[in-house]
Amino acid sequence: MATKPKLTVSGYRGIWGESLDEKITFEFGLAFARVIKNCAENKNNGGKLKILIGQDARKTGSLMVRAFSRALEKEGLEIDYVGIIPTPSILLLVKKLSYAGGIIITASHNPIEYNGFKFVTREGLFFDQDKIDEVKKIRDNLNAEEKEYTNNINESSFEPLLDNSKFREIHINEVLKNVDVDLIKKNKFKVTLDPINSAGSIITQELLSQFDCEVNVINVEQNGEFAHEAEPLAKNLSQIGNAVIANKSDIGFAQDPDADRLVIVNEKGETLSEEYTIALAVKNVLSKNPSDVVVNMSTSRVCEDIANSFGKKLFRCKIGELNVVNKMIEIRAEIGGEGNGGVIYPKINMARDSLVGIALILELISKENKTISELAKDLPQYLVRKEKVTFDGNMDILYMELKKELSDANSVDMLDGIRFDWSDFSWIHIRRSNTEPKMWIISEAKDEAQIDYLFEKVKLIINNIK
Repeated sequence: MATKPKLTVSGYRGIWGESLDEKITFEFGLAFARVIKNCAENKNNGGKLKILIGQDARKTGSLMVRAFSRALEKEGLEIDYVGIIPTPSILLLVKKLSYAGGIIITASHNPIEYNGFKFVTREGLFFDQDKIDEVKKIRDNLNAEEKEYTNNINESSFEPLLDNSKFREIHINEVLKNVDVDLIKKNKFKVTLDPINSAGSIITQELLSQFDCEVNVINVEQNGEFAHEAEPLAKNLSQIGNAVIANKSDIGFAQDPDADRLVIVNEKGETLSEEYTIALAVKNVLSKNPSDVVVNMSTSRVCEDIANSFGKKLFRCKIGELNVVNKMIEIRAEIGGEGNGGVIYPKINMARDSLVGIALILELISKENKTISELAKDLPQYLVRKEKVTFDGNMDILYMELKKELSDANSVDMLDGIRFDWSDFSWIHIRRSNTEPKMWIISEAKDEAQIDYLFEKVKLIINNIK
């Protein structure tokens, strides 16, 4: 039986018409508005509170904009709607333009039948667990009159509502201020881009034009009709690989629908592991300003090896962008992120940001004067495997059995799910997904035989508990 969607620090995602609709959106909007009004800094603000709302290109986004707008207006808040724009743009804009908060309408990399939302504080950060709990408590206690919502808008009426070029420009300028634009321009890079018919399409082309890149774009229309599966994984990116070869591009960049994640395609049309995005960004930033690094529990050892080569430490934290951000703030890390293609560079944006990733990687290629495939080959080499599986059993029993069967591990970490590490640098991590009714199994090793062995052993344990 599928797990019922819930609001977490990673947001809320549901299948439209089943676990998400206008009424659910409206109820969460009321709760969000009340949390914003309850914040001490907002209480002392004096003026009327204004919220920034943006979305990815999913067609149901317009229905959610209307539902959120009604909820916020009912609670006396003002709204600026900026249409289709990346998730990291909203986070940056809320902070830079001093909004009281923000709402991002997106289901990120989830399949096309999903939609969802994320709530943003005035600091340009996602809601933490305390605020999430407050939202859920308020929503649970709404009475029938408060929750009343009339559904009278047709889904086919979707269309972007305004020109958000001024907002895009603010985000682009923040990126340009923090990389060597002139150095990148000298290379006249040929770039192929796949924004998957969604939020990254226009703004990413504009950024690349500032670097004097020759850009070829596929899946460019912001119509929400994703040309392939939404998650930017190698198995879903054959189109851009072929386009890179056909256009003789120096590099290809693939984004997910809300443009916070980035995957690289080399000049041979080969999709690099999504782990390489953060690794290359880390290498660039530490070469400029060595600092400790933060990644999550499932991110490759490559970043750890790079940090060590600069005499710095790597810190791991629970899965979830906000958890990485909070740890980065705590240790004052200059760079961090997640191995799913998420780069967090606080000098520009305290969020996973594909535009930041693109700029840092083009800058690194320019400094090193190597092809992207050469740069990838220079990194420490590991094999990584990631699989999502269905498991409805008791997680505590599973963890107990895993500890028993994998007792030869050198260390066991239960910060987030359970992770086992061995002295040969292999590891395996098992945890519930924050965004889907699935469980992740992620393993890394120097050779495929070790990964095969670990996966087979873990899957056998899972199947026996079912």
